[in-house]
Order: sequence, then structure tokens, then C-alpha cells
Amino acid sequence: MMTNKPTEKELHETIERRSTGKTSFAEFLEELHTIGIKQYDIDVATGEATYKAGNSELKTEPQVNFEISNQFDRNQALHTIANITLPFLDFLREMANAGIASYTVNINEKKAVYVGINNEQIVETLQL
Repeated sequence: MMTNKPTEKELHETIERRSTGKTSFAEFLEELHTIGIKQYDIDVATGEATYKAGNSELKTEPQVNFEISNQFDRNQALHTIANITLPFLDFLREMANAGIASYTVNINEKKAVYVGINNEQIVETLQL
């Protein structure tokens, strides 16, 4: 029986292509989908990601240590989200400054949910 379980190697290669700018955000999501990832969660303060595929999940190492602003700024967050071409760590820094603590990207539903420091939510439909 075949299981559609992504290997850590496949996932890291996919992340590496995205972080070096070889793939766009849309291509990144397409590649994740191809290897069986259904959604991922990002901790904005650390950059730690949890990629979920069916019954398995793969976590990445923390990369940064940003302080999340205690002032949630919806407009700043929306501006940053609109600027999806930003490098990942710059994106995280901007989100931290806007008071976003975490976010989840659901690839199947083409939806991202950004959660603020006091549980405010911004739900975005991904334009892919």
C-alpha cells in the first residue's frame, strides 16, 4: 500500500527553493500540494513551521526571535500580506510588527488565517 507521506528531504528541498526565491509563493504551495502537504502553521516570533499531511506532520527549526507587537494593526498586516513577494523572514518581521502571532495556510481550501496577539483574525483567500 502506498502512503502519500512527504519525506523530510522533499519538504526541505521545497522550502529551500522558496527561501532562495527560485519559486513564487503560488509555486511553493503547488509543490507542497504535490508532496501531500495539506496545510502549514507558522509561529511568527520564531519562524518555526509545522507542515501537515494527512496523519503526519513535519516541523522546521526556529530561525529567528522576533518580538510580537502588543498593538494589533490590521492595516499594516493587510499591507504586508498584499506584499507576499517579501522574503520569508522580512515577511515575519513585518507581521510581528503588526501584532500577528501566528498564521495557518490551508492549501486545499486556498485560505490563510492570520491570528493577532489578542486572537484577532484576518482570513484571506489566496489568489493563486
